[in-house]
Amino acid sequence: MKLTLIREDKNHQEHVRVLTINSLIDYIKNDTKEGTVGTLRRMIADCEHDGYSYSFADMHKLPRVFPAVELGTNRQKDRFLKEVNGLVLLNVKNLTNDREVEEVKRAAQCMPMTLAAFIGASGRSVKILVRATREDGSVPQSEEEAGDFYRRAYRMATAIYNGILPRPVTLFDTSGSLMPSFTESGVAFSFRRPLDPSPYLNKEARPFVVPVMSPPAAEPEIPLHSSDNQEDCEGGSKEEKNKEQRVRRGTEQLVSFLKDRYEFRHNTVMGYTEYRKKDSYMDFRPVDERTRNSFAMEARLSGLDVWDKDINRFVMSNMVRSYDPVDDYLWSVHNKWDGKDHIRALARCVPTDNPHWEDWFYTWFLGMVAQWLGRNHRYGNSVAPLLVSRQGYNKSTFCKSLIPNELQWGYNDSLVISDKKAILQAMGQFLLINLDEFNAIPPKIQEGFLKNVIQLANVKVKRPYGRHVEVFPRLASFIATANMTDILADPSGCRRFIGVELTGPINIGRRINHEQLYAQAFHAVMTGEPYWFDAEQTALIMESNRRFQMQQPIEQFFFECFETVSDERDGEYLTATAIFTEVRKQAGSAVANANLIAFGRWLKNLPSLRNKHSKQGTLYLVRKKFL
Repeated sequence: MKLTLIREDKNHQEHVRVLTINSLIDYIKNDTKEGTVGTLRRMIADCEHDGYSYSFADMHKLPRVFPAVELGTNRQKDRFLKEVNGLVLLNVKNLTNDREVEEVKRAAQCMPMTLAAFIGASGRSVKILVRATREDGSVPQSEEEAGDFYRRAYRMATAIYNGILPRPVTLFDTSGSLMPSFTESGVAFSFRRPLDPSPYLNKEARPFVVPVMSPPAAEPEIPLHSSDNQEDCEGGSKEEKNKEQRVRRGTEQLVSFLKDRYEFRHNTVMGYTEYRKKDSYMDFRPVDERTRNSFAMEARLSGLDVWDKDINRFVMSNMVRSYDPVDDYLWSVHNKWDGKDHIRALARCVPTDNPHWEDWFYTWFLGMVAQWLGRNHRYGNSVAPLLVSRQGYNKSTFCKSLIPNELQWGYNDSLVISDKKAILQAMGQFLLINLDEFNAIPPKIQEGFLKNVIQLANVKVKRPYGRHVEVFPRLASFIATANMTDILADPSGCRRFIGVELTGPINIGRRINHEQLYAQAFHAVMTGEPYWFDAEQTALIMESNRRFQMQQPIEQFFFECFETVSDERDGEYLTATAIFTEVRKQAGSAVANANLIAFGRWLKNLPSLRNKHSKQGTLYLVRKKFL
């Protein structure tokens, strides 16, 4: 099997070189002597960062590879066809990052007919070489037969590989001949010199068979009737049939028009369709009303008679592939963990005297990843770290740095906690919600809404302009920051937070290896490590959180009037009402706004206070102080 490489020198003279597949694979493992491919990739990366398009002046220095044919040259330096080898080139272009490139390469390796797969010159494409033959194992050699063979082989291979690749094959124009030595359109079926240190090669690749097409049978003539309103033998008038054909043809033209110019994907997390222009390095953007109108205007200017509703139907149909960015990211780090404990190492960047912090942060982090994977069916990730310190200790920066750049859209620290509908919607769309300035949240919201919402496994909301309430899986976990220590208003809800007081600023200068961080978490969740807190751990958390509980005046006055005892002979059992009345009698107007129900709940959660049940209700063992 021989391929062709054509290099152009500085005098624009072509030099044809014949390669075997083995020599091609060895050839693309290293850059040119001048490092031309590396220079091209750096330029593309800089333009991506700055949002500009690129123009590479040294592109002519990169030879072209024609994988389908062996070419020769005559004395006049004209190219001619020597042999066709049956290789079909599939090109997946406009990949956004190295992770997408590797995913396409791995997917291509799953197919038995893949001979080779490697990264293209730009670093943002993957070239896939696929073997194809006729039914008898041969490949055609004449230009006419080879052109027809390659057109059908290319369409078959594209349909097959689009079913397994995470990104669709970038389509070529297959209307003309595919022989690059004779037609200009054939240049599309070549590629510039690639660079891939670890290209994939399968010498045992099995070719897929391209069947010989029989000439189409002539369609029978349909007799015409004198009356246009008279129905033919198949039912329906000729006018109706023509209308149906026009509608179908118009729809096919619109779909082809959009797919030729744009790539589409439906973001299942955000619930909208995204697009990006082909042959560009822009990232995917949501299809909004302005974009849909632009699609419609472009189509009309191209001569298509389309309506806005036609565009809407396409972008919101199952003709657009589904895309889950969270699932996509997590599976991209699958089996990449190096065995080191990166999660606890990250926790050690937070200086604190709490001896349990590293283990608690580890469990919470696994719970966050399990939440993204949909593992929490009954209860959500119902515990949130609460970082407590004065201002300037880098708490908010640390929280944001927990999310990798690829998923930064999923971080939110600007929600208004009193807006219940916004919180519920955010829990289904964001990955990590930072309750910044937690001490500013009113006690009533802490005790009611927040305590309930933080443990939900799914959320029930009505979409904007929706007609009914829908159930969405919860994605978001919570983390919080505060600038003061007396912040937890509900004693029974303090188990929902992991309060840690910082002894110094968080070390944010350490670079976080997100790939290893999430590879470890993904491995732990998939291998069955617990990502929830058991009863013993919950008791430790509640005990640790007592230092952060907010004390009401009546609770402070309780210790001025009573003391707790463990021996019944040293005190007496009183109801919460009796204790409440006595404290109010002693404190006077200072506790005028105290609430008996809240005070009773506080007494019940006081760890040093013994209680028992009686006909009068719960009685508490206390001893009065003599004031």
